Amino acid sequence: MELIPRHEALATTGTERATLWQSLRARLRDHLTLLKFAATGASGYVVYQLVFLLWYDSPLVWFLPDKGADVNLLVFSHGDARLLITTMVAAELSIVGVFAGHHLWTFRDRASVRRSIWLRFAQFNAKAAVSSLFILNGVVNALILGLGVLSFVAIPLGVATAFLWNWLWDSRLIWRSVERRNEGG
Repeated sequence: MELIPRHEALATTGTERATLWQSLRARLRDHLTLLKFAATGASGYVVYQLVFLLWYDSPLVWFLPDKGADVNLLVFSHGDARLLITTMVAAELSIVGVFAGHHLWTFRDRASVRRSIWLRFAQFNAKAAVSSLFILNGVVNALILGLGVLSFVAIPLGVATAFLWNWLWDSRLIWRSVERRNEGG
């Protein structure tokens, strides 16, 4: 059995190195986008928590109903009007902040399908209506009111539930990459 000298075994052509480097950069770029996505989402989480703290747990917003005040809406009733209002406002402020972060940072370098910022924001808000207003708020309200879970536990559970939904919609639809055709045949 003949051994290949070490310098020959490790030798690669310039083309092979370039291809390997391009492959590594592409994978890193994919993971970097996911990390940026998570960091931007974390900033939205901070906004949500701050608004929740300021609106629900402090007397600064004196004009809201007291904790535990029932509210009857057209199709349902809710056992805590202050909680419902607070989670809705916190979610929407978080949505606006996260959209700005994704537009200006997370997906800034992506060659995305062209569409106006207003259409993209409308799509993002519609997706967020499901993830933030229904998934996140549904989990938070159900855990707090239904199971008596503390808000600092319920909110991260709601966020974790909505994370995968958000990543798939944002990366695959709203900031969908332009598909490049294989020109080499």
